[in-house]
Amino acid sequence: MSEVTVEVDDAVLAVAGALLGTSTPEETVRTALREILVQRQRMAVLERMMVRSNERVTDTADRWRKTPAWR
Repeated sequence: MSEVTVEVDDAVLAVAGALLGTSTPEETVRTALREILVQRQRMAVLERMMVRSNERVTDTADRWRKTPAWR
């Protein structure tokens, strides 16, 4: 494991630590890095599944959300 020194916003670090349930800054950074990797892997799997099922990934809202109930 390499040692890196970076400046981190204390407020952001505290909120991230609370959300992640970590107790030290080092643990918070390590956990946050792991979490983003897992999230990106899940997104890649979902995108592959959508491509295989011929669904398109678009920037527009889903059709079912455009009903009056969602306005």
